[in-house]
Amino acid sequence: MISIIFWKKLKINRFFTFFFIFFLHFGLLCAQDTLLVTPLSVNKPIVIDSSSLDSIKIKTPPNPKKSALYSLVLPGSGQIYNGNWWKTPFVYAAIGGSIAYLQFNQSRYKRFKTALELELAKKPHEFTGKINSAEALRNLRNKYDKNTQTSYIGVVVVYGIVAIEAFVDAHLQNFDISDDLSIKVKMPGLQFVYTF
Repeated sequence: MISIIFWKKLKINRFFTFFFIFFLHFGLLCAQDTLLVTPLSVNKPIVIDSSSLDSIKIKTPPNPKKSALYSLVLPGSGQIYNGNWWKTPFVYAAIGGSIAYLQFNQSRYKRFKTALELELAKKPHEFTGKINSAEALRNLRNKYDKNTQTSYIGVVVVYGIVAIEAFVDAHLQNFDISDDLSIKVKMPGLQFVYTF
């Protein structure tokens, strides 16, 4: 009885071991890029003109950490570093819009706060004749205070999103966007090609 249970566990362990090794190997091979190279003729010498090498400039992809850091130091500079200068106006529009909304709420909060203090002191204020209730002024003051606090969070979130966008864009500079989506797996004794 014990040997049967042991044998079943051994079979299951073999299956999972094979399954794990196969797909681990499969995953490692899929993650590697392949480059098809045509063999060179042995009889033909390779001639390289050194003057043409000076004019060739190899574009290195942007460093994502630098891009995010630049964007945190000066919003929009990470996008310029990535080569996407056209995104900079959108960055400043987003940050400027969130700051403008913050200032709007903050100025309204100060106006209603001052009006509430004057109303409680029984003195005339900006809204005398329009809003004569201290409770209404208190509610409006609290509303704009809450909106001001939310606006502060909004400015920080927009600032962070700008840096994250620069970071992700720098990562995607190396992303392969070719039409060839085939998977090629080469193992000793086994070759597998799957094309979409």
